[in-house]
Amino acid sequence: MLRFKSVLAVGFGGAVGALLRYLVILTTAHSFFPFGTLLINIVGSFILGLLNGYFATKKNSLVFLALGTGLCGGFTTMSTFSQEIVNLLQVSLIYTGMYLGATILFGLIAGFLGLSFFDRRRGETV
Repeated sequence: MLRFKSVLAVGFGGAVGALLRYLVILTTAHSFFPFGTLLINIVGSFILGLLNGYFATKKNSLVFLALGTGLCGGFTTMSTFSQEIVNLLQVSLIYTGMYLGATILFGLIAGFLGLSFFDRRRGETV
């Protein structure tokens, strides 16, 4: 029964995350540079860092599965990121490098910031 609840939690969170991603993409003007996906992946990295910090000792929690695996997994997007890299390569190597670098650098920074928020509250360091 717990496995069924876990699957439902991840599925529900994933559906909500995918809808949120779609709404962000709709509200960000998509020009030659994919700002919407960049924003989504950075915000998602921060939220997942927060969740990992908060649920550090209870990662099998249904809430963590719904929010972390489900919501963040449905919200962030590797496949769109990859396709946008391919599209940008056809336009400009400079924009491709900027997008790739910004996504990785700011995504890592956001993830560490989110994680460190709860680690500091417990007196630990990253």
